Amino acid sequence: MKKIIYTIALLLGTGITLPQQASDYFPEQPYARWEYKLTVLDSLSNEIDSLHYYRHDKIIDEAVFEGKQAKILQTKSGPAETIYFQPYLDSIFFNFSGSDGNEYFKVGYVKLLLSALDSVLNIPDFNFVEFFTSFEDWYAVYRFNQPVNDEYTILLLDTSVTIDTLTIPLRLEVRGVRLPDDSISTLFKDFSCKKFARKIVVSLLLNVLPPLPPIEVPIFILEDYIWIAEGYWIVRGVIPPINIDFSELNINLPSFYIPGLITDLEYTNIITSVEKEPIIPEQVELAQNYPNPFNPSTTIKFSVIEPGFVSLKIYNSIGEEVAVLLEQEFSLGSYKVEWNAAGLPSGFYFYQLKTESFVEAKKMIFLK
Repeated sequence: MKKIIYTIALLLGTGITLPQQASDYFPEQPYARWEYKLTVLDSLSNEIDSLHYYRHDKIIDEAVFEGKQAKILQTKSGPAETIYFQPYLDSIFFNFSGSDGNEYFKVGYVKLLLSALDSVLNIPDFNFVEFFTSFEDWYAVYRFNQPVNDEYTILLLDTSVTIDTLTIPLRLEVRGVRLPDDSISTLFKDFSCKKFARKIVVSLLLNVLPPLPPIEVPIFILEDYIWIAEGYWIVRGVIPPINIDFSELNINLPSFYIPGLITDLEYTNIITSVEKEPIIPEQVELAQNYPNPFNPSTTIKFSVIEPGFVSLKIYNSIGEEVAVLLEQEFSLGSYKVEWNAAGLPSGFYFYQLKTESFVEAKKMIFLK
């Protein structure tokens, strides 16, 4: 133990900082929830205002998945009119090991894109969905202590495709790079972020001068950029559009473009702290929020008179749950927590406090 303390003191004393842990960037709360707005980009990277929709993610569990301890999220996407009513249909898995953020790749994430490729290209005896399914696994996608602008390989796979009587050798490579830190402004908060870029490169392999290594001729490059804020996880993502042209490769396949996509965080119920006030309460109490009406933040006070489980949730005017502020054990005391409703529509909302022996709800008004 003395050696450990001495080592830490020595590192701090010499100005050497300990490596940052990837888990620092993921919220500690087991009930965290994110709401994103997704905007489609045309072939020139212009936003198509009429083509935007929404995605909701929420943490549901932490358990072992495919050999790793995983944070398990449920996700759904759809238009604003139905997103709150839709069921969660897919899952996302993250694991943190030291300074690496691992993500479990599932075809479900890119199935629409791959299905579109299969439909447009219609290659006999080859299916992109089946091909990508073959390497579903854990990958160290976010490497927080990677030197800036130093590219790293996430996945490298060689294969071949047969079109008519022609066998085409291909290479699939997924690369990552940590870019310089960047700032992102959202509707409710400014974030200082780690920024990452990923590239999915599918290349034609040409054996021009055997036994020299083959020459890679890229067929298409799919890029995406991710901004990650400490304690909040992903707050922005950008996938630029890509144009795929086979004419220069003398391959008889149609050219086309894949639209781009911007993903912006509009709302999250992640609570960074719950403040305990130096008051000994005489009864369980849920106070009226203040200010009220509010825009976009308000404070909710409550008191508990015995240790136990406390739940504090937000509902909209038709009874749909829109936020889980607290679900945890509390000791005797008075507390206050701030709620930010940025990204939600104006209107009446209800907040409900529930303990083992107490339930109460109050109304508040969000007025933009």
